[in-house]
Amino acid sequence: MSETPDESSDVDLDEVEAERRERLDPENRPDRAEVDNTDRDFDAERGMFTDSEGYDEAEPRFPPEGEQGA
Repeated sequence: MSETPDESSDVDLDEVEAERRERLDPENRPDRAEVDNTDRDFDAERGMFTDSEGYDEAEPRFPPEGEQGA
């Protein structure tokens, strides 16, 4: 019979959460690691993701999407 996380006496949830935070910290990311940003929204005019720190204060720096030319 397999144990669920609630039944395991060996699991310290604080340790598990601390390890998770450490693994997900961008500072600990290996060089050339791929990052999945599919759940994030990118603002092409501001050149940053909408959930980025400082997004609300950022001014548009690039032409609107569709007017950027190539």
